[in-house]
Amino acid sequence: MKPLAGCRVLDLGIITAGAATSAMLADFGADVIKIESPSYRDPFRRWLSEQPADADPSRPPFFRATNRGKSGISLNLKHPLGREAFLRLVRSSDVVVENFRRGVLPKLGLDFETLRAANPAIILASISSQGETGPDAGYVSYGSTLEAVAGLAWVTGYADGPPILSGVDLNYPDQVVALFASSMILTAWADRARRKGGVHLDLPQRELTSFLSGEAFVAAGAGHEGGREGNAQAPYALQECLRAADGKWIAVSVPQSAQSALSGAGLSIATLPEWISGHDTAHVLERLHALGIAAAPAMNGHDVLAAGDAVWTHALQHTPAGDLAKGFPLQFEREPLMITREAPAIGADTDAVLREVAGMTETEIEALYAANVIERAPAAQGES
Repeated sequence: MKPLAGCRVLDLGIITAGAATSAMLADFGADVIKIESPSYRDPFRRWLSEQPADADPSRPPFFRATNRGKSGISLNLKHPLGREAFLRLVRSSDVVVENFRRGVLPKLGLDFETLRAANPAIILASISSQGETGPDAGYVSYGSTLEAVAGLAWVTGYADGPPILSGVDLNYPDQVVALFASSMILTAWADRARRKGGVHLDLPQRELTSFLSGEAFVAAGAGHEGGREGNAQAPYALQECLRAADGKWIAVSVPQSAQSALSGAGLSIATLPEWISGHDTAHVLERLHALGIAAAPAMNGHDVLAAGDAVWTHALQHTPAGDLAKGFPLQFEREPLMITREAPAIGADTDAVLREVAGMTETEIEALYAANVIERAPAAQGES
């Protein structure tokens, strides 16, 4: 049995930070219900990315990756009837995940105290840029600005260049918070029997990003701030990406202690770049590995895919429809993780979730639909 079997999650998460967290909870066995609004969808539904011409335009690759394994409903939380329907869902759920701008949930009348009044054992996981409190809590942030204020960008880059950002397609703070947030939710779920009442998890991306580069700040506090060094870093005599004769890049790390091995092979730190440029990648790797020197090809996307089952087994997976998607950062031996459900279409499960989880009658559901509080998938609308 997976660790979150029997756990129901209401997913208000969007883009990566919130939605990817809930996707991992689904991987761990939770029943995850993605909740969007008829007037506001997850921005990843319209994220620009290449996909086949016959693919559903509302489910591009990024959306499929961060919302696999979930059912989906469309419910307007700004409407009083939508708010009440959501609270009925809360009564039958265990976790709410959100990464709205701070202040949005209270404005909707859905702050933690309100959720806990509906369900005293509820776990609210709030993933935010700057945390629930503090002078920057209300600021709008993106991965780039978070990397800047967290100090990560300052230590990334070359000595004679500017701070470097990881970029929108990686968005480092969003990626790492999904790992840590899902772990915290899993911990809170496991602790529910001992803990009295619900819990509000405050998960700031800024603090997490600073933690992950904390050694640099500790050094700065001791008066040893060295600034950006690029690939050059003690205690390595050489740490760099060098281009081989076949045009491929090779990452090489030569510690001070390995210089004698290079010398024995007729090479040196000064001559190694030229030597690598005169040989193809396979030859360079064979020679350097024989000398006990760490070296690896800088693999592009095609290289990574071609290395499947050789250098990775679960980082990438296929969906039930056969599409390639981001997989899992870990794997279970007894009950392996797998993607068992495609990301939901807009409003795909609205009726079923309101009926089976919120306990609403068909009359109540039809009233919500008539008031434009809910949205159904096109097929379901045609049937009604």
